[in-house]
Amino acid sequence: MITVKNEMADIKKSDILVEHPRLIQDAMRLRELGGVFIAGGTLIQLNWEFGQPLSTTLINLEPITELKGVEYIERGDSSFVEIGALTTISECIENPIINEHAQLLVEACKKIAAPAVRNRATLGGNIASGIGDSIPALLVLDAELTIRIQDETKVIKLWGLLSLLKDTPQLNYLLLLIRIPCQKKGEQAFFKKVGRREAFTPALVTICAQWRRISAKRLEYIGIAVGGGNNDPCRLIVVEKILETNDFDENLLRSLYLEIVDEINSYSDPFITETYRKHVAANLLVAELMNIFCDKEG
Repeated sequence: MITVKNEMADIKKSDILVEHPRLIQDAMRLRELGGVFIAGGTLIQLNWEFGQPLSTTLINLEPITELKGVEYIERGDSSFVEIGALTTISECIENPIINEHAQLLVEACKKIAAPAVRNRATLGGNIASGIGDSIPALLVLDAELTIRIQDETKVIKLWGLLSLLKDTPQLNYLLLLIRIPCQKKGEQAFFKKVGRREAFTPALVTICAQWRRISAKRLEYIGIAVGGGNNDPCRLIVVEKILETNDFDENLLRSLYLEIVDEINSYSDPFITETYRKHVAANLLVAELMNIFCDKEG
């Protein structure tokens, strides 16, 4: 049995100060003074249980109404779904706008944690964790984020923020809004999450894709992303390009398997090796690709 020392064990409730700002600028000011943002609190609770040190100042984002709500936006020939960062995972599953225009995100949210956690956890928190199961789906959907850094509001692609956080992991920012281009007619998608057993454990690997076919052997477009567990979520750009520029056959499938294994950047832990994770992802993706091309009507 592994025993983890909880460094917060000696801290009393009275030692923790919880601030309740109503404005974004007030939340940012408190963050610069050393506080930690908290919304649903599920990630902080998980980290706390693993003994991770916790700030004695928590900044409760719940009173900031600007961070809530879901809207359908039309702009010229484009349309988007805009989701406030404080929208809970359960609300994402139930919201009719998200269900109609971003079904892949709904499928991903259904695989996140247990229902009680989904009622508290927010989409913004899942993204801010850097490893949340919504991230692969949002990468495939080409989501962009509105964030606040100091006094400046910026719009950045999700992949851009993930790249920025690799270089500056202590970046002081607040996620305000997630914008997703509406899925177009003819686009299909899948989301798969594999764990070690039928219980609430971190995923071995998560894969998802969205595509549009132009013939029985050719895709007009495909987006593929991998994540899950502590994997860094990423798009498989090389694999996507191969699929978009070649007719599908068995030889292509064999070469794709090797390319998938090569392009995924995974990790080992005391239970599962990096190699095993890569091959699980490759097997899943190849199986799904076979389903895509066997679906003659798709």
